[in-house]
Amino acid sequence: MKVSDYKELYRSEADEIFHGLENGIISLESCEDQQAHIDDLFRHAHNLKGISGAMGYDSVVTASHAIENFLDALRKGELSIKHSTVDKMLEAVDMLRECVTLAVDEKDSDRRAELAEKIAIHVAGIDDDDPGTAEPSSSREDIDDRDPEEAGGSQAEFREPIKTTRVELERLDRIMTLVGELIISRIRFIGQMSGAENKALMDELEVFGRLVSEVQREVMEARLVPVGQVCQRFKRLVRDAAREKAREVKFEIVGSEIGVDRAVLEEIVDPLVHLIRNAIGHGIETPEEREALGKDREAVVTLGVRRERNHVIIEVMDDGRGIDFKRVKAMRASEGLSTEEMAELSEEELCSILSAPGFSTSRGVDRISGRGMGMNIVKKTVDSLGGVMHIKSSAGKGTSISLHLPVNLSIIKVLMFYVGDDVHALPIEYIKETTRVEYGSLKKLRGKQVFMTPEGPIPVIRPWEIFDAKVEEENGRYIKMIVVEMGEKRAGIVVKRILGQQEIVIKGLPSIIRGLSGISGATILGSGKVAFIWDPHVIFGERSAYEPDKETIVLAN
Repeated sequence: MKVSDYKELYRSEADEIFHGLENGIISLESCEDQQAHIDDLFRHAHNLKGISGAMGYDSVVTASHAIENFLDALRKGELSIKHSTVDKMLEAVDMLRECVTLAVDEKDSDRRAELAEKIAIHVAGIDDDDPGTAEPSSSREDIDDRDPEEAGGSQAEFREPIKTTRVELERLDRIMTLVGELIISRIRFIGQMSGAENKALMDELEVFGRLVSEVQREVMEARLVPVGQVCQRFKRLVRDAAREKAREVKFEIVGSEIGVDRAVLEEIVDPLVHLIRNAIGHGIETPEEREALGKDREAVVTLGVRRERNHVIIEVMDDGRGIDFKRVKAMRASEGLSTEEMAELSEEELCSILSAPGFSTSRGVDRISGRGMGMNIVKKTVDSLGGVMHIKSSAGKGTSISLHLPVNLSIIKVLMFYVGDDVHALPIEYIKETTRVEYGSLKKLRGKQVFMTPEGPIPVIRPWEIFDAKVEEENGRYIKMIVVEMGEKRAGIVVKRILGQQEIVIKGLPSIIRGLSGISGATILGSGKVAFIWDPHVIFGERSAYEPDKETIVLAN
């Protein structure tokens, strides 16, 4: 096998090393055990030198060795760590990353050599007080070239079995597709066997179904990626943005170990970048302003992740000034809304205004904020994933923006129900309960029919009020109802009959119905008929979660 065959593996390993270098360097500013962090940084640099030498990337080897020498001087106490030291170390890592990219792409050998020389000079001059101490003696022993016993390890450590392996994401996608087809086949088989009296065959079919479900769960778990793989990248973003805006910011990550489908995680990176930049650009006061308000000079921005049922909630919180609702109202009033209309706007409605295209409370435009597109991008992305965004803010105390997203886009659980002679479905995470309501107990409130619960009145919605569905007569004493909940909103959907829960797998929608408002997908029943999956947003009068010009997801059993 040629060396070039290992390029993608090298690129992946190098990327992990760079994340380790950046996070470790930034941690030097606040960690108590600097020596341990320096040792980790040295290991990362040495590993990069090793794998680069195996690939024949001499310029990367030279640059890595220079950084390795500097780190060795740090751990020997020959150099001190200051804020300027961290800045310049990060600059060296940026140049090293460019050198690696050029090497892998086999581009501009002269530029690579130039970068290697530049990095060596750069790290040698990092300590302004004593620039000459960054180059240790050439007789330094390479610790990783020593015998394992001499290095304090044991041969057993090198005989540990391999516990993980790298799998191409496309391969996982293909496996998931095949599992979906297997589930569809099982459902159709069950439909054909309904009414059969062959108990042995039905027992085997039940075992087959359990095995398919277990394979499905394992594939889903294999697709999950710890959120921390993305969150750790934001440490550099926070540091750079804070320095640019002259803010003092402490960045905290909570729940980084929680797993999310990699398709969801890839889509949510840009929205999180916007939210973090907004927190620093709009929400955080200057250190002097915070001091005058009795706050710590150092603000706190927290990226929190938690799991609730089939959803993951990613929240960006700051302890800054909060949203200036008076300014928001004033800006909306200038667009023609009357004083009475402005007074009627709830805080939730005001928050939705913030995500309108072009809307910004910033008085200027800079690299961090001001163009009014960040929140709009966040909202559209969350909608496209079938999620929900919530904004909470308190004057002087800070702002919290939470994104409620599905853990997995490939397989979801739904509740099946009849509307007329057709079967429809709703994602199970939006279902609060199913109930039976006496028709005579329904009341009118502000012109709308509601039924009363201990928590208050809930509006009653009929499917034909949302879709072009057949109007059904309601002659009986009771009506069946599905109570749907999104955030603080609730509604009761009148249905003919409830079938129960079922897991469904994502497929592609036919182009003829792609982008249909209020429908987020479809599923194939055991009979071969198609059942549509409702987009819960349409129940509450909001626009569909899927843009008409985007390929809508189709869900198939």
